[in-house]
Amino acid sequence: MKNKVLKITFLLGIIFLFTGLSVIMVNAQIIKSKNISLKDQFKVTEDPDMLIFLSPRYKQDTAIITAINGYISVIKEEIDWDAKIIRITEKDNNYQIIDGIIEEHYQTYSIKACLMVGEDLDTPLAGDSDYLEKPSIVPWFTTGGTETYEITEQGIISKSYQMDICISLLYPTHELDYLSKKNQIINAFEKFSTQRDHKLTHDISVFESKDLNTNSKEIYQQIDEKTHLNYMENPGQEDINQITRNTHSMLFIHGHSNPSGTYINGDQRIWFSAEQLDLIETPFFGADGCYVSGWWSNQKDNDHLDTSISASCYGSKIFSSKHINVMALGLLSQNGYANSISFIENVIPKIIDGENLAESMIGSNFTGDFIIVGDPTFHFNQ
Repeated sequence: MKNKVLKITFLLGIIFLFTGLSVIMVNAQIIKSKNISLKDQFKVTEDPDMLIFLSPRYKQDTAIITAINGYISVIKEEIDWDAKIIRITEKDNNYQIIDGIIEEHYQTYSIKACLMVGEDLDTPLAGDSDYLEKPSIVPWFTTGGTETYEITEQGIISKSYQMDICISLLYPTHELDYLSKKNQIINAFEKFSTQRDHKLTHDISVFESKDLNTNSKEIYQQIDEKTHLNYMENPGQEDINQITRNTHSMLFIHGHSNPSGTYINGDQRIWFSAEQLDLIETPFFGADGCYVSGWWSNQKDNDHLDTSISASCYGSKIFSSKHINVMALGLLSQNGYANSISFIENVIPKIIDGENLAESMIGSNFTGDFIIVGDPTFHFNQ
């Protein structure tokens, strides 16, 4: 009887052993198929270069987290960055609390970037007018507390400041259903993970309305000192059509704007629509103008940001474009100061030289509100 028990126990042990091995092999195969090593899958990052914030509605979604982990694995291999996911609870979904989390990690680990995922992150208001609203992420850019910006009835107004951290947004449109937003976020991270072989083999193109280029034209043309610039002022309709047929290493649009597009020829009222971004082949897009960094909303007379109601704004195109990995939206060529304070002057030359977007922004002085949408690790492979 004793031998029989031992034999049964031995056989059960063999079954459990092979069952366990098969589970491990299946899990290992899944991880391998997603380009995530076993070591990375179970690693706890103690020294992150980047924080990825998940707002309350996405923080438990395993499919989104899997897509993010795939992205984290890729940037670790490519640029040796570690990243940490921060899951925001409902009670902590407040921009001051989020700012405190960022500052704590900055002081401890000298993080370089934060990627904010979720349209319901409580982002502060930068201004609203006629149903146009835009977010201010100035408090998250800096680690100097409230002394680095001003709070008014219209929202947070930027002072001239030195940027400490690159903040990037990934905000689906609020009124979409949950599954649509979830799929948008997953597809975006998969795009950031797979489309990384960016080279400066095409023009950096700038299309600008002449009535705005008194000073900015010279700022844009400084790019030509680093690489080939295709600059056009007051383009016609056929020129806009040509934009969609050509491939650009970077593309900048500058004119009178709202969240849905830009007049890039103020004299002839030639309109560049945000919808056209779905047709354009460029990994990096910049829109320079008022409210290009915002969205349409059922704007209320209050002192905080209202949720977006339309997918026809520039920022939403990070999800629908097959080619765009990152956007810079806002006052990109603002000037009038003795020192260089614009995005075009401070950031673009460093990106051309091979730095990633986040590192090219840190340490420079800026003024005016602009936002980054998409992958803060974007860079050209020289």
